[in-house]
This record gives sequence, C-alpha cells and structure tokens, in this order.
Amino acid sequence: MAQNNLEELYEEYLQFALDLGRKGGDMIKAGQAKRFETFATVETKTTATDFLTETDLAVEAMIHKAISETYPQHKFVGEESHKGGEIELDDEWTWIIDPIDGQSKSRHSPYVGCSIGLTHKKIPVVGVICQPFLNELYWAKTGGGAFLNGIRLGARPQHLKDLSECSVCLQWGSGRKPEIMEPKYDNAKKLYAGREAGGKEVHAIRIIGSSTGALACLASGQIDVVQDALNQPWDVCAGMVIIQETGGFICGSKQNFLEGKKETVGEIMLGRRYCFIRAVAPSETETSVEIQRRIAIEMYETIEEWPRQ
Repeated sequence: MAQNNLEELYEEYLQFALDLGRKGGDMIKAGQAKRFETFATVETKTTATDFLTETDLAVEAMIHKAISETYPQHKFVGEESHKGGEIELDDEWTWIIDPIDGQSKSRHSPYVGCSIGLTHKKIPVVGVICQPFLNELYWAKTGGGAFLNGIRLGARPQHLKDLSECSVCLQWGSGRKPEIMEPKYDNAKKLYAGREAGGKEVHAIRIIGSSTGALACLASGQIDVVQDALNQPWDVCAGMVIIQETGGFICGSKQNFLEGKKETVGEIMLGRRYCFIRAVAPSETETSVEIQRRIAIEMYETIEEWPRQ
C-alpha cells in the first residue's frame, strides 16, 4: 500500500474513531445520570473492585455495530465481549476497544474514559480517548501528532533531570492478593522515601485508577512517568499512539528493557508490562530519548514487577 494512501486511511479511520468516541462519551454521561436517578446497582467481574455496568455493554455494542457496518473486513477486540485468553494480532486492521476504562467506573473518580485504538500490521496507529466527565477528547494518528481538544500536545516539553523531579503514576489495578500487593507497596516506598532513607524522593505518587486516564495525563504533561503491568491491550492501545505522537517514550517489561531486547510498540502492548515517560526537552549534553531512557532505567532499577495473577 502506497504511503499516501496509508496516510489517507489513517485520517479516515481517525475521524471515524473521533465520532465514536464522542458518542461513547455522551452515552457514559447519560448512563451515569440514569444510575443516579434510579439508584441502579453496579455488578462486579473478577473482583470486588472490577466493575461492570449496563453502560459498558451498551457503549461497546454501539462501537462494534458501527465498525462492523462501516468496515466489515476489519477485526474487533472489545473488553466486554472478549472470551478470555491471550490476544493475538495479525497484519489486518484491528480495532481494540475499552468502552469504559477506570477501575472505579465513575463511582469514585472523574478519570473515566472511552478508549478506541486501531492496529495495523500489529502496531497501534490510531488512538482516541474520550474522558466525558473532564470534557477532554484526546486523539492521534501515526505521523499526525497528538491533540487534546484541538490543542497540539508535546510541542514544548519541559525538562526532566531524573526521577527526583518526577510525578510518578503507579497503576495498581484490581488484584488484591498479597503476592501482588507487597511489591506494589515496596515500590511506592522506594520511590517516595527521602534520599537519606535510600529512596528516590520523587515529587509525587499518583494512582489514577484508570489506565486510559493515566496515559492521557502523561500525554498532556500532568504526570511524568507511568508504570503498569498486566493490563490488557484495550487499556493502552489508544494511549500508546497518543503518547508516541507527543514524543513520549514507551518500553516493555523490566527484564526485556534492561537486557536491551528490541521490541515494537505492538509487542510491548501484547507483553502487558510497560513504562511510559512523557515528552522531555533535550539538555546540552543529552538528547530527549537519552534522558527518557535514563529515567526508565532508573525507574526499573528501583522497582520490582509483580507476578501474573
């Protein structure tokens, strides 16, 4: 496929995804209003903190229907309709959707997002995140930049020296088993503690409760580092496109990264362990990527990853 044709397709699919994201955001707000009016209950899925609402199903059904009618040759992966097991991608256009991301599903936080990602040849190429309670719409396509409500992101990135200047987001997810929680507690202590106690003395620790919300905050410069593990591709697909287009840095698992293993963004997404560093201005002695890599190394040399559930 010629490059010009590919760029035209990216733009077509981006506009399609933006329309779906806006519609999904409207449905989320309407669903929230209905729940408040009727005192509707919220079901749980795998744990008491993994919520499922009627709106999740309705938003995914709306998106799936629109994609199947408009692009019947495209593949679809959605959180609520996925049958379990590891997700495998091929070279076909594949939409990867989280209808409502946020472990609290709007019960406790405004960081609730409809995440719409598109992959081609196993690589995320289009991403849209709508956060309706914050009136924020993020979007990006490969080679086209990233935007928040029409404002270009990453145009003037700020400097970062090391982790001590960072606001770090640690996404803890819904798992509560001791073998999962203990390394998470230890990681927070190591990062937040002062230098005299052997810590990194980071500016702040954040737990957003939504992977799409965390990546949106990083893309817009509100958070400097996001570390996460064991999420599914629908949690990060759209955000990965947006972060890359801001000039952000993405790496995979601690082992793979520190060993120097070369991975595509698609492989990192499917690997389900990530570290993201926001766009950074170069210094007199280091390029932006050199600074980002150094901070990612410092991060991974400080923390431990938790085991798969």
